[in-house]
Amino acid sequence: MPEQKKSRRTQFRAPGQSDAAHRSGGLAAPGRALDPLLDTGEPAATSEARPASDVRFPVVCVVASVGGRGALAELLRRLPSRDTRISLVLIYDAEAGDPPVLELAAQCSPLPVTELRAGARLVPGHVQVLPRDAQATLANGSVELTPRDQGGPSSAADVFLRSLARELGPNAVGVVLSGSGSDGALGLKDVKAEGGVTFAEDPRGAERPALPRSAVSTGGVDFTLSVEEIAAELARMGRPGYALAPWLTHGASFGVDSELGKLFRLLQATVGVDFSHYKKSTLKRRIQRRMMLHRLTTLQEYLDYLRAQPAELEELYQDLLIRVTAFFRDPDAFAALKTHVFPVLMHKRPQDCPVRIWVPGCSTGEEVYSIAIALLEFLEADAGDRAIQIFGTDLSEGAIQRARAGIYIDSISLDVSPGRLRRFFVRVQGGFQVHQSIRDLCVFSRHNAASDPPLSKLDLISCRNLMIYLEPSLQRRVLQTFHQGLKPTGFLLLGSSESVGATPDLFGVVDRAHRIFCKRAMPEAESSPGPTAPALPSAPAAAAEAPGAGDGPIMDRVRAEADAIVMARYAPAGVVIDEEMQILQFRGKTGPYLEPAPGDASLHLFRMAREGLVPGLRVAVDASMRSGTVARLEQIKVRHGEKLRLVDVEVWPLKVRLPRGRCFLVIFTESGATRLDPPGGAPSQGDASRELEVVQLRRELVLTREYLLSIIEEIEATNEELLCANEELLASNDELRRTNDALESAREELRSTNEELTTVNEELQSTNIALGLANDDLRNLLSSLSVPILMLSADLRIRRTTGAADRLLGLSASDVGRSILEVKPRSGVDLAPVVAEVIGTMSTTERQVEERGGRLHVMRVRPSRITGNDAGDLPALLLVIEDRTGAERDDGSPSGLRPARRTGPA
Repeated sequence: MPEQKKSRRTQFRAPGQSDAAHRSGGLAAPGRALDPLLDTGEPAATSEARPASDVRFPVVCVVASVGGRGALAELLRRLPSRDTRISLVLIYDAEAGDPPVLELAAQCSPLPVTELRAGARLVPGHVQVLPRDAQATLANGSVELTPRDQGGPSSAADVFLRSLARELGPNAVGVVLSGSGSDGALGLKDVKAEGGVTFAEDPRGAERPALPRSAVSTGGVDFTLSVEEIAAELARMGRPGYALAPWLTHGASFGVDSELGKLFRLLQATVGVDFSHYKKSTLKRRIQRRMMLHRLTTLQEYLDYLRAQPAELEELYQDLLIRVTAFFRDPDAFAALKTHVFPVLMHKRPQDCPVRIWVPGCSTGEEVYSIAIALLEFLEADAGDRAIQIFGTDLSEGAIQRARAGIYIDSISLDVSPGRLRRFFVRVQGGFQVHQSIRDLCVFSRHNAASDPPLSKLDLISCRNLMIYLEPSLQRRVLQTFHQGLKPTGFLLLGSSESVGATPDLFGVVDRAHRIFCKRAMPEAESSPGPTAPALPSAPAAAAEAPGAGDGPIMDRVRAEADAIVMARYAPAGVVIDEEMQILQFRGKTGPYLEPAPGDASLHLFRMAREGLVPGLRVAVDASMRSGTVARLEQIKVRHGEKLRLVDVEVWPLKVRLPRGRCFLVIFTESGATRLDPPGGAPSQGDASRELEVVQLRRELVLTREYLLSIIEEIEATNEELLCANEELLASNDELRRTNDALESAREELRSTNEELTTVNEELQSTNIALGLANDDLRNLLSSLSVPILMLSADLRIRRTTGAADRLLGLSASDVGRSILEVKPRSGVDLAPVVAEVIGTMSTTERQVEERGGRLHVMRVRPSRITGNDAGDLPALLLVIEDRTGAERDDGSPSGLRPARRTGPA
């Protein structure tokens, strides 16, 4: 699934719409809005049978859980109080002891609020709340309630959303708000697949982002918006007066619509997939849905939008792909596999013969893993001894990547039993992951079942709910592809609404109820025509079935069958070979001329040729390859058992070229010149017989000479090729020798560099030792001094102190690294003015200070230059305080301070 759209109001702006109209919620002028969610008077076109329902207004299912009460209240407050046609169903998974959500809805919603009851019908302009201990489904427009299994998974939202999508299709709307868990994420996928619209609160602004994030990760969310923007969109959907675009409501033909053809060609040029043979109703519904999301009213407008916004092409492509899947969908079908298919596949199967299964259209892989689990459950203890290969293919690369990862949200517990979860899954962050042993059995790749070649030697193909979206012509093509890929004993599993009616001669019925079929052999007329021609129709019938627009395929089969009969009865035997003498095709009965050689199997022409045929055959083939024209050689003596026969050989170069070179048709015919007597027969009598024998011997001598010449030419050509190869090997050897020399020199350079680094490392180690000793000496010196000393860095942070300074100024070890300006000395000495004066004058300053106890000190502060600091940066500072107890004050001032005495720059 492509990355979700960001939450921006510009996503919903119609072409030409003003900013003011956009901000006010007027997304389109009256009569121009495209909204299939509203009552149009016509049911939405779907490709699947849907129960009749009288609901003709949008039904919105709002899902939230623990932590989402605020978002739910905000959404309800912003709903319109009147003139709305939407019907809201609230599903809130609350914890025990939380206030009832019914009370919250009644307080915040301007619409009438009621509790959802069994048998109730959804009413437009109302809010209905699902009881906490129940789960609901929608059937024929009315609600059915069943008790919720308290011990099972919390899946009330998924159950209701799935029934809503199945019942209402495009009239269904899903909204997921803030909360925990993943309830509702799987149901949103069904709503989107049936043509409805889905919203999720932007996880970046959600109070509990787990629930909307899970919904977005499944690919089932159309728009990720804020709560305010979701409420505005719901209000717009509920306005009366919106109608479908005219080209959709008046039954425009998709087959002749030129604009739709342009859209198909644009899609095919971009993504490489041709949708022209998909069901028209499905295409109409999904294209209509994309147009509605962008407020476009005509297909031409949408084409212009696609050309202007290439990212929308990818979004449309993902919408056209069928992404509805689940684990063990239709459990009875998997039970039927264990009953009718798996026993046949495993009966007397050698352990080294792998079971090969193909799941085309696998989407995100649930079907593939379900079949793998069902097969392992059937095998039980023998599973470890069996080779299993399960292939899952799909058109969407994003879906394939998710299938390979095998990580699914917690809500799969709705479809997977607890026992299977414990046995085949492991708990990971965000949900469950298929066990590694299961994933190792499954291979996923991108593949188009409608156009790409099929996989081969398959035992089972499971293609469920794919062909219902294809037209009959494409269905026939896909079924023929499946028939080609299956083994003669292979099986085909289809969906509940699918059949093999388009090709009844290819598959037989095994279990009609569960749509299991077996492969039939191709009709005799198509595979190997019989010895007699089939009865031709009478003249009137033939006239009635003259070639026409609809009889093309029938006439092609008639011509093919007639050609096959003529070739089988009258055409000479032959083979098609390539330039390597490998046989590509056998035509007619080639047994008298070719036979398999003993030893390893080979299709080489000369190895299969019978005794005596090789010399002449080689001469004719070489002549045709050199000249590019037909080469013919007559009366080649060939031994067949105890008899000799004369054979004529013709070699025709074909105009069609294979990727690996030219092709040739080799034709064998019996020579009608004369007969040959078997070896050991009676000697020929008469001159005619002797002359004939001489002629034959001369012809054989000529053939032998030409054969030897061709062998010599081949040997000479081979020798020349060997000489060229030898010269190339010598040149390569010289280059390798030069490269080796360069590597040796590079290794020497690296060795010298390593030695230099070792020397530098030793110097650094000695320097570190000396520095450590100096630090120890300085630390011991400072600790032994009784004079208070502070060393400050250039940014006035304390670097070192003596113990006397700590005691005098009230410092501690944690103050090292702090700014001296932040330290409040316990003695009451204000250091900030003195430090600022020294920095300003760049000279030593002395001050006489007095402690609170009357003790006198002289504080001397001087700048301390740092080695290498010649750029004029701030210097480090050295602050020394000398004890002057008992000394007279210099000026007798009561402040205990004397004028500063400067001694000049340091």
